[in-house]
Amino acid sequence: MDTLLKDIRYSLRCLLKQPTFTLVALFTLALGIGANTAIFSVINALIINPPAIIEPEHVVSIWSTTTGERIEGYISYPDLKDWQSKNQSFELIAGYKANGFNFTQNDEVERIPGMCVTANFFPLLKTSVLRGRNFEEEEEKRGSAAVAIISYEFWQNRLGGDENVLNKTLALNGKTFSIIGVLPSKFAFPLVGQESSIWTTVSDEGGNLEQRGSHVLRAVGRLKPDVSTEAGQAEMSTIAANLAQEFPQSNRDTTAFVVKIDEQIVGRDIRRALWLLLGAVAFILLIACTNTANLLLVRASARQKETAIRAALGAGRWRLARQLITESVLLSLIAGGLGLLVAFWGLRAITYFGEDQLPRLAEVQINGRVLLFTFTVSVLTGLLFSLLPTFKASRTDVNEVLKSGTKAATSSRSLRLWRNALVVSEVALSLILLVGAGLMIKSFVQLINVAPGFDPTNVLTGRISMTRAAYDDSDERVRYVDQTLTRLQALPGVESAAFVAPMPFSGGNVFGDFSIEGRPRPEPGTEPSASVRSVTPQYFQAIKIPLIKGRYFTDQDKRGGVGAVIVNQTFAQRYFPGEEPVGRFISNIGANQNEGDPERWEIVGVVGDVHHSSLTNAARPELFLPFQQNSWSWGNFFVRTKVAPQTLAESFRQEVKAVDKSVPITDVRPLSEAISATLTQPRFYTLLFGVFGAIGLLLTMTGVYALISFTVSQRTQEIGIRMALGATQQNVVRLVLWQGIVLAVVGAVLGLAISFALSRLIVSLLFQVEPTDMTTFGVATAVLLISAFLASYIPARRATKVDPLVALRYE
Repeated sequence: MDTLLKDIRYSLRCLLKQPTFTLVALFTLALGIGANTAIFSVINALIINPPAIIEPEHVVSIWSTTTGERIEGYISYPDLKDWQSKNQSFELIAGYKANGFNFTQNDEVERIPGMCVTANFFPLLKTSVLRGRNFEEEEEKRGSAAVAIISYEFWQNRLGGDENVLNKTLALNGKTFSIIGVLPSKFAFPLVGQESSIWTTVSDEGGNLEQRGSHVLRAVGRLKPDVSTEAGQAEMSTIAANLAQEFPQSNRDTTAFVVKIDEQIVGRDIRRALWLLLGAVAFILLIACTNTANLLLVRASARQKETAIRAALGAGRWRLARQLITESVLLSLIAGGLGLLVAFWGLRAITYFGEDQLPRLAEVQINGRVLLFTFTVSVLTGLLFSLLPTFKASRTDVNEVLKSGTKAATSSRSLRLWRNALVVSEVALSLILLVGAGLMIKSFVQLINVAPGFDPTNVLTGRISMTRAAYDDSDERVRYVDQTLTRLQALPGVESAAFVAPMPFSGGNVFGDFSIEGRPRPEPGTEPSASVRSVTPQYFQAIKIPLIKGRYFTDQDKRGGVGAVIVNQTFAQRYFPGEEPVGRFISNIGANQNEGDPERWEIVGVVGDVHHSSLTNAARPELFLPFQQNSWSWGNFFVRTKVAPQTLAESFRQEVKAVDKSVPITDVRPLSEAISATLTQPRFYTLLFGVFGAIGLLLTMTGVYALISFTVSQRTQEIGIRMALGATQQNVVRLVLWQGIVLAVVGAVLGLAISFALSRLIVSLLFQVEPTDMTTFGVATAVLLISAFLASYIPARRATKVDPLVALRYE
């Protein structure tokens, strides 16, 4: 131990004697270790740590889908009841639905996030109420008593922590709900991205509870302790297949997927992206190790005389190696401490930019596991970059070094080869990162250049929900929307106003089956389907969706008689290929039909395709119905403005509230922001890959600069002789540059070969870009070579300042 302490003290003195080397090495290693610590912290919270549910290994999501693909789908209440009664693998299966409530308090209406659940939801999660009782099975049936359970935070913040809370009622959606329970503090259900404040039963779904085709619920199950996920999957597949045979009209081709809860929370795409990011920062750490190893080799060349003297005085190879390893590990541990600061700042940036992209991000922190990871990485890093310098230094030829008349022996040929090999490795690793960053950047550029099919500029939107009992009447909904549009249209700076349900990029979509008149009735479950939207006549002109043929809606398209419907191009091409769709009739539209709505609909127009949910998804068949003929109780008002839309946000809210203060207005924002919100995840990943690519390039250029600078200092006498014999400054610059360029080219060739193989790993993150895109590979290579040229040019220019007379007297 005493010897180790002496080695540590001596190492500290050596590091302090060479502050430039120490600072560069610490900076390099701190970036590499910090980046790895930051990304590992995210992986630790999102993937390694289990979600905050009791016995999460037994909790699964159950997806219902008709596509056959492993994608999340919703289930109907009748199917859920069959799942519950026919299985032998699950303790419980519950249904839930994220919801919002219009909460009225002191004559003020506010939209409160919440959930509708089946009565067994909290028992499945093994969560007991803090006060009161849980839901009873009878309370989830249609027409049952209106009851609610509230969160602890809602009880404290909104109800003042009233001790008699169980005797209180809540005004929700125009109805009175009795509070029957309060949940424990900070209860959260991780499968829903919102922090819910109020829970009610699914009884409020009304008619949806009776229709097997109404897929409005998501399902969660708790497997029995002795049942595996695979066994649960096998049984659910059988149950779904049996239901598809029994109810072909609603369940044709329907299957079920049992998905572990951690996969549900952190999907496969996010997991893949996080592991790829960890791979990227691992490359940064390798570059940092390579860079530091090169610096140590340079330092070892300068310390050959010292090492030889110590060996001559009796120090064995292991004693010399232990001293050098101690210095390296000490340097790495100090860099690890600095890396924690880098990780802390990095996590703040990740939290800021990734708040809407990564689940459970609030749980990301630097905890004991992360500290252990950082310590382990620091020690391993110190050992890794010290191996080659230690091996070379401990094998110094004592006689040759001591016979040298210089203060520091010149570098051997093998040392020069090793230093060059390390620089080549740095360049190759850097190019891999640059190619990855370039592919992500090009993919993101492709994505933001996708035309949404309408003009989102200067459009302000806001979402409303009409839940008061009066709005059960379709005519009242039409009257409210018309009055509100009149007020919005009169606002200064407004060009036009309209209403649509659901709004593009609002996160909502409604699908419905239909029949085409004049064609044979399809087999049950094979009916054509399309997205359905209800719009006011001004919608298409206001949002600038082009009319392909036919006409837009007019104020004459009212209830009574045959309805009018407008379809998009994809609808026309899929269901009327080579035919004229305008003038054809469809019927039995199975989405949001009200009593008195038309039963037959005439196609009066065809409009251009619109991306309604994501720029990455291809347009789907769509039906647009006039709001007066098919009114909805929710949707979005929007206005096209002559001024910046943000300046009208407050006036927009006030005009909506002025018509009926019981209708809350939420999500008031420019439509362009709604579109931008769908790009946050690719933007986030592109930013991280871009930053990591830049860091890798910076570290690599530091390594190239250090090597060329050292080479210039070693060749000072040679350069002086050349200049004394007539070499020009251009000759000297070319001589020095040649070394840097050759190393960069060799590294680039190696990096291109590796990149070509590895780039396929990020194909799932790319949009309309091939993983072997030659343009990206070429640009990344050009950036790297230009940077290498600049890093070599600076010391090359310095070499031209050598005075031949001084150089000839060098040592």
